[in-house]
Amino acid sequence: MFATLIQYRLNPIFKADFFHYWQEHRSYLRGIGALHNSVLHRESPISYLSYSRWKDREEFEKHILDPSGAVQDWQAKIEDCCNDVRIIYRMDIVKDVPEYE
Repeated sequence: MFATLIQYRLNPIFKADFFHYWQEHRSYLRGIGALHNSVLHRESPISYLSYSRWKDREEFEKHILDPSGAVQDWQAKIEDCCNDVRIIYRMDIVKDVPEYE
């Protein structure tokens, strides 16, 4: 698995549209098996953070860094609602955590 933290700084006029597009984008990615889960957190009235768990790094890169088709359309709609979108963290899941005694 692979996880990301993405920050969205909204244009307040488009807040309702942003929520709609973000949910549709998330549902689509989950439906095709690229995304395990994604949660949206409010940082401030215009700043939101999305914590997402992906199937793997390749799925993230394919659908976020180099999107095409429906994913590209959803992503463009989300970005149109924002003043800034930044990928804050890209994180590999630790599989072999040593046990402590």
